[in-house]
Amino acid sequence: MIKQQKTIKSKTLVFSVFLLSFLVSCNFGIAQSKSKKSTKLSEFQINQRKEIFLNAVKERTLGNYNEAEKLYKDVLAIDPEHDASMYELARIYLTKNRSEDAVKLLEKACELSPDNEWYLELLAGVYKETYQIDKLIIAQEQLVKRNPGKIDYKLNLSLIYVINGDIKKAIAVLDEIEEQIGKTEEVSIQKKQLYLISKKPKQATDELESLVNAYPDNTRYLQILAETYLDTDQEDKALTIYKRIKEIDPDNPYIHISMADLYKKQGNDNLAIEELKAGFANTALDVDTKIHVLLSFFSFDEYYNTKKSVVLELVTILAETHPDNNTALAVYGEMLNHNQEHEKALEVFDRIIANDESNYSWWEQKLFLENQLQKSDNVYNTSQRMIELFPMQPLPYLFNGFALLEKKNYEAARHSLENGVMLVIDNDLLEGQFYSTLGDVYNKLKEHEKSDRSYDKALKLKPDDAYVLNNYSYYLTLRMENLPKAKEMAAKANELMPDKASFQDTYGWVLFKMGDYENAEKWLKKAIDNDNKNSPVLLEHYGDVLFKLGRKTDAMKYWIKAKENTKEGETTESLQEKIRTGILHE
Repeated sequence: MIKQQKTIKSKTLVFSVFLLSFLVSCNFGIAQSKSKKSTKLSEFQINQRKEIFLNAVKERTLGNYNEAEKLYKDVLAIDPEHDASMYELARIYLTKNRSEDAVKLLEKACELSPDNEWYLELLAGVYKETYQIDKLIIAQEQLVKRNPGKIDYKLNLSLIYVINGDIKKAIAVLDEIEEQIGKTEEVSIQKKQLYLISKKPKQATDELESLVNAYPDNTRYLQILAETYLDTDQEDKALTIYKRIKEIDPDNPYIHISMADLYKKQGNDNLAIEELKAGFANTALDVDTKIHVLLSFFSFDEYYNTKKSVVLELVTILAETHPDNNTALAVYGEMLNHNQEHEKALEVFDRIIANDESNYSWWEQKLFLENQLQKSDNVYNTSQRMIELFPMQPLPYLFNGFALLEKKNYEAARHSLENGVMLVIDNDLLEGQFYSTLGDVYNKLKEHEKSDRSYDKALKLKPDDAYVLNNYSYYLTLRMENLPKAKEMAAKANELMPDKASFQDTYGWVLFKMGDYENAEKWLKKAIDNDNKNSPVLLEHYGDVLFKLGRKTDAMKYWIKAKENTKEGETTESLQEKIRTGILHE
């Protein structure tokens, strides 16, 4: 154990000595003094200065900045003109946000060692950080003068001139760079920008034309030139360049989009659409870009109304070009749905979900479409699967409740709806739909108090829900309970949705139950006139009110008509009794 420790210590010592030697050689080599000293030091002071400086370098390298700072100051106490210590101490001050102190040291170091590039470069950087532009320009000009072949220094000088508002000098520096290294994208783009800032569009395009002439087959440079022509209102020249790009690179996925934008700007919509079609058919152009183009190319009104047929054509191409991309298919399906092609849209969302069951929004689209198409069994099956996959989403429980209510499985409907309503958070509309449907279910289960409470909750959340007002009113009337409230709600439902036969029937039936037969007949007649389905319930109601008004022959006609429009085996005993006896039994 003891031997092992000695070995470890020995290795550590060797490594530390090696590391120190390496760091000292690097750092001291960079920052050592080159000035002619006016201070005369004894041999002892020279050795002492060297030893302290080496220790300072070691401490700074190890991250012990406070100790390094102290040691550099000790060096300067021995030799106030030791520029390397000034440089290193300035670097430490910069880590402590002591820029002013760093500047003083660096300026002194540069004075003592005017040919040291490292000192001047760091000083220029501090001038830049502290926004001392005039001093920064002088420092950067000195760097360029001492190192005329160093392009980065010239690029920085050009940028500094721009910051100082001296565009002419900035361009002159960029011209010097081009003389040294020839045409480059970076320099040409900068010059183009500076010419545009100076409101010299011709010089801007001339600069890019010279870049293109130097690299005639570079489509990227051609694209930049075309965009600059557009920025300077030279659309015809831009179009010529776009056509040239298409000749050089016919498979370029972006050129069609650029040309489409230009044609649209020129008012040539037909050519614009043709270019979009070509771009959308290009597999090299990704789906996200195509969707972004769609949304930016068309306004909201164009997308969904005035040009929806064109949009549908484009998203069809999108889906055909990327048949395995669910995002592309979803955009296609959504547009089919908007164009009332619900069956096709449903097929698309079935394909999407077959590829990936994890996206809730796609399931929701499928559910809405199945409900729209009145596919009750599908709604039930889809909502059941959604509840399994997304148990914390309330909407599937609502549709599951709808489907079960239609299947007359009232207990199961109650279960789904009661579970789902507890999941609704900050959505009054959805919560109201749950309670209105629960009202219907509880009514079927003869749980009338719960039914009434559910309807009341639904109306509290949405007081102007005409369907809830109508249904609540109708069920109260059937039970002969709270008829004044039923009348008020039925009247409001008809105000909200006039000329709706089922609502007019409800209001007429409330009036009938309240004994107001003349007004009941008027409302029920309105309902008959607006009903295009020959509702047997409505026909029977109208027959009843005619009987009460003494028009027994007419009443019999409507009772018979009601029976004729009732599905076989579903005629009620009361209707059969009326027809058999010619009498309304209450």
